Amino acid sequence: MNIRFFFLIFLISVVFSVSAADSLYFIKHISIAGNGVTKESVILREMPFGIGDTVLMSDTAELALRAEQNLVNTSLFHFASVVFSDSGNVCVGVTERWYIWPMPFLNIEERNFNVWLRDMSFEKATYGLYVYHENFRGRKEYLKLLFKTGYNQIYGVSYSKPYIDKNQNWGISAALGFEASHSLSYLVLNHEPKTLKLPDEYVYSGLFTSVATTRRAGMYQLHKISLLYESTRYADSLFQLNPDFAPAELWRRLTLNYQYRYDFRDVKNYPLKGWYVDAELNLGNIAGFSEKNDKKFYLKSTSRKYFNLAGPVYFATGATMYVSLAGGNNFATAGFMGYGNDFVRGYQYRVIPVKHFFIQRNNLKYNILQQRIFKILFVRTSKFNRVPVSVFVNAFFDQGWSDRGLFSGANNLSGDYLAAFGLGIDLVTYYDKVFRVEFTMNRFREKGIFLHFTAPV
Repeated sequence: MNIRFFFLIFLISVVFSVSAADSLYFIKHISIAGNGVTKESVILREMPFGIGDTVLMSDTAELALRAEQNLVNTSLFHFASVVFSDSGNVCVGVTERWYIWPMPFLNIEERNFNVWLRDMSFEKATYGLYVYHENFRGRKEYLKLLFKTGYNQIYGVSYSKPYIDKNQNWGISAALGFEASHSLSYLVLNHEPKTLKLPDEYVYSGLFTSVATTRRAGMYQLHKISLLYESTRYADSLFQLNPDFAPAELWRRLTLNYQYRYDFRDVKNYPLKGWYVDAELNLGNIAGFSEKNDKKFYLKSTSRKYFNLAGPVYFATGATMYVSLAGGNNFATAGFMGYGNDFVRGYQYRVIPVKHFFIQRNNLKYNILQQRIFKILFVRTSKFNRVPVSVFVNAFFDQGWSDRGLFSGANNLSGDYLAAFGLGIDLVTYYDKVFRVEFTMNRFREKGIFLHFTAPV
C-alpha cells in the first residue's frame, strides 16, 4: 500500500511540475489555405502533429518551423506558413508551384557540365519534348512522358503514386521505355573516356521496364525496393575495340535494388542545418537471360551533416562510400569515379576506374545575402512572381581514396589519394535551383574554375 501511495504522489508531482514550467496546447483543428490543387491529406501527412494532440506551448514554434520545412521539401510549394492560434486552431498556408511542364528541352550528354565546357560542342546534345505532372490529381503523384532524340534517344513513360494505403505509408511506381545512341564510351585511357560513334547505326539500343514499391516510415525515413529488366543490343564494333566491354552483344538481365534514406535537413535543395544518410544495395544482373552474364553487386552509402556555427556562418561535411561486392568484370559493369556527383572537386575532368572508393567533402560558408523575396510586378500569378534569392561565399576541402579497378592499367590515379581545396560562390533561388561557381586547386597544383547546379555537400 505504501509503495502505491508514494508512486501516486510521484506522478502528481511530475504533472504539477510540467504544468508549472509550461502550459499545454490542445490542437482542436487544422485549417489549410492556398491549396488550389493539392489534396489536404497530402499536406496533413507532412505535419509533425495531428488533431487531438496535446503539445507544450514552448514547442509550438519548433513544430511550426518543422512543418513548414516539411511542406517546402515536398517540392510542391514555394512557401509555407504554419501558425498556432490562441483558439486551438493551427492555420496552414501554402503557395503552390506550377506542376505541369510541357516544353522542349536541350541536354548536354557529358559526365558533368564542366567537361562539356572545354569544347562546348553541341554534337553531344540531346533534345526533345517532355511532359510531366509533378502533382497529378493533387495527390503528389508523378506522371512523365519523355521524348528525347539527338545524341541519345529515349522514349518512355513513368508514373509514381507515393501513397496507396489509408495511413499514407506505402507507394508504388513503374516505368517503361526505349533508349538508344549512336555513340558510347568503350574504354578509359589516361582518365579520358574513348568513344565510338557510328553515324548510320546505333552503338546500343534496348528496352527497359521497372516496378518499385516504397514505404515511408514516420516523417523522414523512406525504404524503396525496385526490380528492373533490361534488354540491350550492342554493335559488334564495340567488342572489336574492347572484347571485355559487355558479356554479350544481346544482353538481357534482371536487377534488384534496395534503397534506404533518412532525411532530416531543413531545406533539401540547399541545406544549412540537419543531417542526411542513405544506403543502397544493388544486386545488378542477378539473373541473366543471354549466353553470358556479369553481375554488378555493390553497396553505396552517403552521409552528410550541416551546422550553424554562429550567425551567418555555416559548416557542412559529408562522405560517400562505394564498395564492389561481386562482378564488375566488364566495362559495362565496372566501377568509376567521375560520373554524376561521385568525384573529388578539382578532378572533374578525369574518369578514374575503381573497385571501391571513399569521397569526403567539407564546406565552410558565409551567407552574404540572406534570403530575400523579390516580386516581379508584371507577373500576376503567385507561382512565379515571388523569387527567393540568397547568396553564399564558401571555402572547401575535398579528399578521396580508391582501390584499383578493372581498367586501371593506363589510369595512374586509380588507387591514389586525391585532395583539393578552393573558394566558391553559390546563388540559391526558386524551383530548387542552385548555381555554383568554384575555383579549385588539386594536389598536383592544377587550377580550374568549375560550374555546378547542386549544393556543394
